[in-house]
Amino acid sequence: MKLSHAVIAALSVLFAVAFGIIISAAGTGETVSALWLVVAAASFFLIIYRLYGAFIASRVLALDDRRKTPAMRSADGRDFFPTHTLVLFGHHFAAIA
Repeated sequence: MKLSHAVIAALSVLFAVAFGIIISAAGTGETVSALWLVVAAASFFLIIYRLYGAFIASRVLALDDRRKTPAMRSADGRDFFPTHTLVLFGHHFAAIA
């Protein structure tokens, strides 16, 4: 079993336990700790991020590392210039602010 499968399985068990505690407490009228809600939500989001993200990358967008980006294809030194990813994030957030 690969490590990623083990992590997904552990997160699934954690989600099932947290969700079970929430449902059983809500069914009996007891108060539910917010920590169980946070644990259930976080584990669910991590599971979905991993599984649905892999589906989107492979089937919907058909990502391929061998394909050149527009900056590599049309590098003219003026409008298209290959830049490091961290610099691009800096420009992106500066444009938002």
